Amino acid sequence: MNLVHKLIYLLFYCLLAAEIFPQGQSYISTNGKINSSFLKRSIYNISTFTPLNKNSSAGVLDSLICITKNGDTDKITYNYNDDLSLNYFIAAVWYNGEWINLEKHTDTYNSEGKLISVLWESFNSTTKEWYQTEKDIFNYDSSGNRILSLHQFFNGQVFVNDFKYENSYNVANNLVSSVNQQWIDSTWVNISKSIYTYTPEKVKDTTLFQVWTNDKWVNYYLTNYEYDEKLNVNAIQTKIWQEQQWIDYALVKFNYNENKNLVLENWQKTVNNNWENWFRIYYEYDDNYDLIHLYGEEWENGQWIQENEPLKVTNPDGILFGYITKEIFLYYSKPTSVGSKKNIADGFNLLQNYPNPFNPSTNINFMLPYSQQVRLVIYDILGREVKELINNYYSKGSYVVKWDGTNNNGEKVNSGIYFYSLKTPNKTIVKKMILAK
Repeated sequence: MNLVHKLIYLLFYCLLAAEIFPQGQSYISTNGKINSSFLKRSIYNISTFTPLNKNSSAGVLDSLICITKNGDTDKITYNYNDDLSLNYFIAAVWYNGEWINLEKHTDTYNSEGKLISVLWESFNSTTKEWYQTEKDIFNYDSSGNRILSLHQFFNGQVFVNDFKYENSYNVANNLVSSVNQQWIDSTWVNISKSIYTYTPEKVKDTTLFQVWTNDKWVNYYLTNYEYDEKLNVNAIQTKIWQEQQWIDYALVKFNYNENKNLVLENWQKTVNNNWENWFRIYYEYDDNYDLIHLYGEEWENGQWIQENEPLKVTNPDGILFGYITKEIFLYYSKPTSVGSKKNIADGFNLLQNYPNPFNPSTNINFMLPYSQQVRLVIYDILGREVKELINNYYSKGSYVVKWDGTNNNGEKVNSGIYFYSLKTPNKTIVKKMILAK
């Protein structure tokens, strides 16, 4: 596979692999002058497919090193909070005999321990300073299901919408649909949608992936899952929608060791209606059952050769990362090496509105640690009240309030900068938002 095909594969894989939500946004590092083969992330894929044993006797994941076929070497170093939740990690590249920092990702959690944001920062090697570039925001329903994953980029002044995923769940808290939209010309535009069905054992049965074309949802591929008696994934078969029918496209079979750890993915593709070898990925573990090494091989000219392949590792915060590389080594350390102060949002918290900028409406999310009187008000840039959204007594919990861009008289307001203020008897939080028409 060439690099483009491997990128397509990784996106495709992240969409269909067992236990992985279909929310991949993978891409090559923008620092291409140093290393153009370092694949950044598939940020919204929440996976237990290649799990890391965070609390094993070996300790926590300290770092991982990626080595490409041509010798390029990249490293990610992890830093943890006292409770072993991930605080931040730094990505670096080995260049001219030293590690050059590239990116830093910092996690923030709510009072229930849920990941609610990831701040991206890039390193300026001249000033030796970090500067913010992107942000991910996550929202959850009352059952703890992630209902929103919003990605924004920093334009030098504010964070601006980029893309988002909105998830829906059934009464059993199984994900049943995920809709991807991009922020284009100040409005959300449909891009893709995944629809899931489940077996009576509540494991995934099928995934239907559709794309938004000519103002309607159009089939793209269908994935079927097969399981053994222990409900381990035996195989995943995918069909592509062509000429109004499903055509075989890819088949992957999985092997496990006696400890139920995944040790081999064996991929095949259809060529002239026949299944042929494509590539395979190996996973190796230590005596503590921690993943320590993975590498890939490709089928070329009738034999297996080691090659740069799309390898994936589940981050300690549950986010799946993908890399186009020959192999990855993972290293662990004792928990005594951690100790960062956890970035945790107060039980009383007002989140950044989404979308932002927005048109014509936006959502404001806030959390209360206990029951109290709450007033949520919109102000203009001169500090004049525009609209009172709520003024009532609320119980402990998380709430979402929608503002439709109107004032107290029901009239549409002009585009511009506005502020929203959440006030209780003991605390007030104010944040800024932009209405862009």
